[in-house]
Order: sequence, then C-alpha cells, then structure tokens
Amino acid sequence: MAIVFCGPTALNTGQRRRNGLSLPLHWIQIFAIIVILFLILMNYLTLCVNIPTHPWQWLNIVLTSLIILPFLFIFIRLAYIDPADDEVIKKSIGPKTDFDRRQHAHVITELYCHICSVHVTEKAKHCSSCNKCIYSFDHHCVWLNTCIGGKNYRLFLSMLSLVVIGTLILFINSLLQFIGSFQDLSSSTSLLKLKPFYNSNQYAILMIPSSLIAFQVITAIIAFIAIACWGLTLYLLAFHIYLCYHGISTYDYVVNHRINRTVNQTLSQFNQLNHNHLSPKETELTPQKRRKTNHLEFYKDNGTINHSPKSQVYTVEGNHRDSSQHLQTRQSLNQEGYILKNESKTHDGY
Repeated sequence: MAIVFCGPTALNTGQRRRNGLSLPLHWIQIFAIIVILFLILMNYLTLCVNIPTHPWQWLNIVLTSLIILPFLFIFIRLAYIDPADDEVIKKSIGPKTDFDRRQHAHVITELYCHICSVHVTEKAKHCSSCNKCIYSFDHHCVWLNTCIGGKNYRLFLSMLSLVVIGTLILFINSLLQFIGSFQDLSSSTSLLKLKPFYNSNQYAILMIPSSLIAFQVITAIIAFIAIACWGLTLYLLAFHIYLCYHGISTYDYVVNHRINRTVNQTLSQFNQLNHNHLSPKETELTPQKRRKTNHLEFYKDNGTINHSPKSQVYTVEGNHRDSSQHLQTRQSLNQEGYILKNESKTHDGY
C-alpha cells in the first residue's frame, strides 16, 4: 500500500479508511502538519526567547499556550475519530467491490447503501475517498484527510476558531518583533525593544545563534505564513457560520449551486429559443411594447420545477402564432426539469 498519495483516493479494492491517520496519507495533510509544526516551534523557540523576560516573555508563552494546547488536542482528536455511520462501524466486512451503476442508479437508495451493504441514517452519504458512509455528511477535508460530519463537526468549527485566533496572535507578535529588530537596543525609551537571547548581535532561531539579518528574514516569513493562514481560515470559518445560520451542510450547498447553475443555463437556452422563433416584424418592436408573460420560476422543492407568474421570459404582445412551439418548448423544459430532479439525487457523496 502507498504511504502518501496525491490523487482523490488511493485505497485498495474493498478497503475503507478508518480515520485521518489511516494510510495512505494525503500530501496536503502532510503539508498542513509541517506548517503547524513550523509555526509552533517558531513561536516557542524563536519569538518567545528574544524579548524581555518580564513581563513579555512569560505573557507570550502563556497566551499562545492557551491557544496551541487546545488546538493540538482537537487536531489529534479529529484525526482519530471515525465519522462513519454507526451501522458501518458495527459491520466487520469491507465494502463491496462490484457496485454497478447499471443495476443501481444511486449509491444510496431508500436509506440503504449498496456498497457498504447497510441501512444508514437520513443524512448519511457515501464518501468515495474514505469508501464508507458518513453520518450526517458535510464534506471531505483533505487537510485532515478525513470526512467532517455529525460526529466531528463541532470539533471542526472549534479548531477553525482556534486557528483564526492563534494565527492572528502569531502574526502580530512576529510583526512587532520584525519592527523591533530595527530599533536601537541601547535605547531605553523604545516600546518595541528586543532582548537577543545570546548577546546583542546574536538572536535565537530555533535556539540556534543567528545574525540580526537572519532574524529579520525569519520573522518576516513567519508573519507572511501566519497572515496567509489567518485569511484562508477566517474565510472558511465565515463560510461555515453562514451554512450553520441557514441550516444546510457543505454538501447541500454544493448540490444546490450545481442545480442553480444548470437551471440558469436552461433558462438562457429557453430565452434564446424564444428569440430565435420571433418573426422579423416582432424583432423590430421596441422593448416598451413587449410584456412579461408566463414567467417560469425555478425553485427547489424536493428537486422539482414549478411554474410561477413572476418570470422574466419576454414574448411579443398579441402574438399567438407560435403557441404550439411555445408549448413544445415548455414540455421539453419540463423534461429537462425532470432530469434535474434525478440529477439532484445522484450526488451520493460518491
């Protein structure tokens, strides 16, 4: 079995991933672990040792430890949790390897997974990366190399919150020390005065004696990585707060976005079809002589498409010669809506 993989999945046939530490590991997961270790080591062995002992050094150590220690606990906890549906965990037999789309249109039908061969809960989805059904599936996180669902979603939000706070503190700390490195060490009035760990010309970088220039470079790198992580994580946290406010999952949001995009394309094609059927005299009419009729409002109600008089499909007033063509177009559109209804159920997370 491969230890590290770069594609969407690298599981052997009939194998399922138990948690985020199950082999093979994803390269993005390894990259995230390296960045986390780099920032933590730089905080304790670089940023916390080149400042005055009282009170800033101890204050820095205590403040960052209040963020880093809970984060490490949650991160390890997320890696060990098995987010699978309870029926999948109880079953000792691996997933099927002979699933055929020609026999089953969907992986899960009537709350029964044809790959895991178990009955699952209502919001469970089968993840192809983990090759198992996830309880109350939200999304598959490549940074943790595991699925986020009902069993670990709160821990996931807590981890994001700690990362946002921790990276902001780290950015401010490294930025202040970068600015302070340009101050005169002999000045007693400087508020950003540093205290090199070894002597006035040797700073500690991972407890290794280093020059002033090396210290300035490494603090600038730390500040850049910290602010980049802060921005990305803040965006992700805000997105999940938005999802929680509306009571939907990431999976539901992605599926609804795909359906809306397909509906918009269908509406555009429908309007273009109506425009192509207009006669030359009709095309010369001014917009003021046109009126809004038979608007088709597409809204998702169990994946169906319904008619509503609030649409903005424009036709020429008083023209009824193409009524048969319009009827045929609407019937074909309804057929497309039926296809959308089916497509909305094919995203089994597989």
